[in-house]
Amino acid sequence: MTDFFSTYRIRPAVLSDGDAIAALDQSANPNPWAESHVYDALTTRQNWVVETLLDRQIVGWLTASNVVDQAELELIVTHTNHRRKGLAKRLMSTWLAWCAEQLIAESLLEVRASNESAIALYLGCGFVKVGQRKNYYSVIGGGQEDACLMTRHFSD
Repeated sequence: MTDFFSTYRIRPAVLSDGDAIAALDQSANPNPWAESHVYDALTTRQNWVVETLLDRQIVGWLTASNVVDQAELELIVTHTNHRRKGLAKRLMSTWLAWCAEQLIAESLLEVRASNESAIALYLGCGFVKVGQRKNYYSVIGGGQEDACLMTRHFSD
């Protein structure tokens, strides 16, 4: 197994990453954001990217909002060719460490109820299921899907 730090690095995203992030989201997210939403996130939220050291390709992105002492994961996406290598877990760890540094009391997220791998990731990062939203997400081809609501509280 390749050492993460010899292949990738995580850094704060900057506005000039916008086109690469939008392209990543379009290619790897079944429900991609509009490019304008990506740029809005880069100017109004906390953002980190994973990039390859060899060619500086952005292969992961996490964006999260925060209000006072509460933070919410808005989106996390990894390139399909770079999945199952721990990128999402490292992005989550980076965000959660930032939350702790900022004295965030609670982190929130919602995830498609069918996204078992993401739910497992979030549970492994200390989140617990606290509810669901019925028919929250649209399904490609028609229909609706529930959202699973999760939270993580930080200790004082």
